[in-house]
Amino acid sequence: MSFSNLHPDLRLGLLLVVAALLLGAGSSGMFHGVYGSSGRDLSSLQGFSLAGAFALGSLFVVGAAFWMDHRLPHGLMAVGALSLALGRVLLNASDSFGMAFAGMFFAGLGGALAGSLIFYAVIAKGYIRWRGTLIGVLALVFAVRWGDLAIALGLGDWANSNEGGGVAALSLALCLVLAAGVLVFLLLPRCFLGPYGPGPSIRETVSVPGIRTRILWVAAVYLVGAILLAADTTHLRWVTLAINSDFGEKSFGFQDLAIASGAGALAWGVAADFFPVRRLLIILAALSLPAVGWIWLLQDLEGGALLLSFVRGGLISLPWILIADLLPGRHVAKLALAVAWVGFMGSALGPLYWGWALDVWSADVFFGIILAEAAVLAAVIACRPRSPLTGSYPS
Repeated sequence: MSFSNLHPDLRLGLLLVVAALLLGAGSSGMFHGVYGSSGRDLSSLQGFSLAGAFALGSLFVVGAAFWMDHRLPHGLMAVGALSLALGRVLLNASDSFGMAFAGMFFAGLGGALAGSLIFYAVIAKGYIRWRGTLIGVLALVFAVRWGDLAIALGLGDWANSNEGGGVAALSLALCLVLAAGVLVFLLLPRCFLGPYGPGPSIRETVSVPGIRTRILWVAAVYLVGAILLAADTTHLRWVTLAINSDFGEKSFGFQDLAIASGAGALAWGVAADFFPVRRLLIILAALSLPAVGWIWLLQDLEGGALLLSFVRGGLISLPWILIADLLPGRHVAKLALAVAWVGFMGSALGPLYWGWALDVWSADVFFGIILAEAAVLAAVIACRPRSPLTGSYPS
């Protein structure tokens, strides 16, 4: 069966997943050797400058969102792949701070135009029958640290120990990234649907009764989810270490938690194709408590931490499904970007209160914090706006 004979939903899903895999594998580990070939360590100012260069390039996602609401995004995605490839070349060949700065900028630009738009392509104009499953699969793909996986498979040692291995590894990475750009540029127009052309402006769209309330509620759900995810990612491992110092000897870290969260995002995304998202979020809040109880009742620190990460993985996929289902289609990329930035700005609150609580009460407060977080999440979900969340809204 040829690609053109597949159902449009399946074509778009396969294309985006393959592109995400290629981009993830090709761009992984690209920051590890920043400025390393110069033989000098980065100063604090230089380190912040490189982070600022990446952030500056990432800001172009704003223009990408405006573009996507009015035009097909395949051209921008291809440009993003080229930018990622250029950034990788500059970072691997950097023998000066200026070259490393340029590499970080192009890496941020490429991620904004390619990686970010993959998610927007799912929620914005796609004709997706299994939208939750696709969002979950993409979350799992982006959760994997492909550079660490390559090291685990011995590819890093091969690249360092063989003459020309580094060049071969770089060449392979560039081929993967560029292949993603070519695939998206050639195939996305054949399976991407959406309302383009004249239509209501964003001001006219949000002036429809009930739309603003809907946007604010979705933003609140996303914000609470982002705070909880940031807290878990930052402190869950350190909580387990505080409970049992010997636990640090085990091979367990952020990669394990990230993969567990990605697997959870996939499982909850699949469930969202069969059950209402609001009901699933309530169930997620409730399941957080037995996941924490697992740690104390069974004294299984690793299992309990991974189980909680799996449960909380739904906070990655389910808010995005709400965005896709409830925000106006014609301007969904811009609105989704605004909602995501609300969550990004608020995500610092999670590590802030976790760190303060652990300093004051140590790990004994762990269960109480999870209980409070579950109550807050359930309260936000229960405060669904009275305006109808179904019906006809401008696309």
